[in-house]
Amino acid sequence: MSREAQIQIRDLIVEMMANGVRTGVLTQVEAMAACSGACAAIIATMMLPENHAEALEITIEQLPMQVAAHAAEVAAHRRARAN
Repeated sequence: MSREAQIQIRDLIVEMMANGVRTGVLTQVEAMAACSGACAAIIATMMLPENHAEALEITIEQLPMQVAAHAAEVAAHRRARAN
């Protein structure tokens, strides 16, 4: 799968979750739990069982860095919009 396709899928999931939170269908915690459930389902159904542990390790290792990077991107966007 291309990087562009991955980004499109990610953006679709984020938009769906954000829309659910905006409309009151989901709380932020419920949206996060849904994302976690989706990651677990992807690992369980799309990967060979012998790769599950490695996939979980990578996810757990990378998630804090990914959150920080996205938070910085959002903060920069908000600063630029405010100026």
